[in-house]
Order: sequence, then structure tokens, then C-alpha cells
Amino acid sequence: MSDPRFYKKLGPFKLHELVSFVCGNINSTKFDHKIIDDIAALHLAKPSEISFFDNLKYRDQLLNTKAGACIIKESNKVLAPKETALIFSDNPYLDFTMISRSFYPEQIHPKSVSGLLFDEIITNNSNIQKDVILEKGVVIGKNVEIGNNSFIGSNAVIGSNVRIGENTYIGANVSITYAFIGSNVIIHQGTSIGQDGFGFSMSPKGHIKIPQVGLVVINDDVEIGSNCCIDRGSNQNTVIGKGTKIDNLVQIAHNCVIGEHCVLAGMVGLAGSTTLEDFVVMGAKSGATGHLTIGKGSQIAAKSGVTRDLPPGRKWAGFPIRSLNNWKKEILKIKKLTNIGRIKEGE
Repeated sequence: MSDPRFYKKLGPFKLHELVSFVCGNINSTKFDHKIIDDIAALHLAKPSEISFFDNLKYRDQLLNTKAGACIIKESNKVLAPKETALIFSDNPYLDFTMISRSFYPEQIHPKSVSGLLFDEIITNNSNIQKDVILEKGVVIGKNVEIGNNSFIGSNAVIGSNVRIGENTYIGANVSITYAFIGSNVIIHQGTSIGQDGFGFSMSPKGHIKIPQVGLVVINDDVEIGSNCCIDRGSNQNTVIGKGTKIDNLVQIAHNCVIGEHCVLAGMVGLAGSTTLEDFVVMGAKSGATGHLTIGKGSQIAAKSGVTRDLPPGRKWAGFPIRSLNNWKKEILKIKKLTNIGRIKEGE
């Protein structure tokens, strides 16, 4: 599912060739010569792609997957569609990592994002529209597109193949790689977009880096504050919905999907694969553990920690998260207990 403009991919491979890279076995020899041409997330995978399953939270995605092959623990095989080839593994995530590295060996270690030499600033084959302002020190990679009336601030770096829409403001010292940016977007100074997601498969032999082959997609009318970090997806895109507003010092990890018109206050942190539905508001220093969904219109109080899926349209607070009303009641009870203790001690 990766975009060939950004990533060089090897393959296709026969399934038995992929199995030779890992410690697994195929559920039936009839699948040995099945052709696999890419990796993908379960819910996005096509019949020619391979995915993995190791979290029962994604049971529905497995039941409905179109993946041609899936790496899975043998104990979970009854959940998989009959037409899907299975690779039985004791550690599906680790084996998926190794297969991902076989398809995308160039993504194991970072490389130049622009492909420019030290004395170059802008490559000739980029498409920069009229009335675009480029301040001193800007670096523009190959095949970049920048729409009319956009502004790129001093020392910003726009990596190869990035697209930026019209009337968009990119502040000084911003870095944008592996990304598509919409129109009427504002990105303030020092923000980094499109760097590797924090993805490692942990094993007794050490932590193995997972190729990050998704993109960051920022839709129209988004505003992003200073010194934010938005990681590109691992096997799907990180997405920021139309009209969303993000304060300074916010971290958004790989595969996150932020809905339309959300508001994230300063120092919010979202772990990988967090989904915020439309019009979610998160207060300063709140966070989410990842692989969860926060329902439409939810409001999360400052310094709260979201550790589970939340239904839409409610207010939440505390850690672990609970309804705002229950959190307030707990605070009052604690305050009363504290006051009683002080009275008994003669304070």
C-alpha cells in the first residue's frame, strides 16, 4: 500500500520465499506459490498483500480482511477467513517486521530526504506555482509541488515528492517529508512532519526497527503549532482531518487518524494507531495509549490519560480515564477525607 513516489519496494515474492525469512510455517502447501507483492494493515490489505494479527482487539478486522496472507498464532486460526493463507508464528509482529524489511530494505536506515548536493537549494523538476515565497535557506527536494500563494519560511526543508496546496504557510525551520499537505494550512516554526514512526519489534536479541512506509496526510484548513512532531504511518497513513487545530509541542505517532475539526491543546501525546473521531477536544498534557478510538465530540480534560475506547459526546477526566462527573465526585470525596484527617490531627 506504500506510495511508489516515496518508497522503493522489492518483490513480489512467493509465500514460501517469505516464510524462509521468518520462523513460521504455512497452513497449507497449496499456498506455497501464492504471489505476495506488498505489506498492509489488516483492514486495508488486498488479496496480493500480507498482514499480521496478534491483538484480539482487531478480531473484526481479521474476520473481514481481504489480505492474501496473514501471519498469526495458530491458536487464532479459526478467526481468519478460509481463503486467506496463514503463516503460523509464535511472534506474528516480529515476523511481520522481518518480512516488511525484505520488501523495504532501504527504509531500515534513514537517508537524504531531498537528494540534493551541498550547493543545491531547489531541484529543477519541482513544480512551484506563481506567487510562492521561498525565504533564505529553504531546501526543496525532487518532484515537489507547491500551490499558488504559499509561503515557505527560512531554513525549512521540503523532502522529495511532497505536495503542498495553495495559500499554505510553512514556518521557519519546519521539516516536511513523506507527506501531502492541503490548502489553507498553517504550520508554525520548528515542527517536524513525516519522520519515522517509533516502531520496533522487541525480542530477546534486541529491538528490530520496522520499516515505516506510510505517509502523513494533512487536509485543508489545518493549523499546527510550533515544535510539534507528526510521524508518518508504518503500514498505513497518519491522517489529520480538515479544520483540525493543533497547539504547540504536540506528539502524534504513526498510524494515528485525527478526524475533522478536532482541537489538541499543548503537549498532547497520542500513541500509535489512536483514532480521534470528528470534533474531539483534548486538553493540555492529556494523552492516549494507542490502538483505541475516542468518539465524536468527546472532551478530554487536561492531564487525563485515555486507556480505552470512549463513546461519543461525553466529557472525561483523570487517569485512568472516567466520566468528568465521576472524577469531580472523587476529588470532592478525597478533599473531605483529607479535611477529616487534618481535624483529627488538630490542624
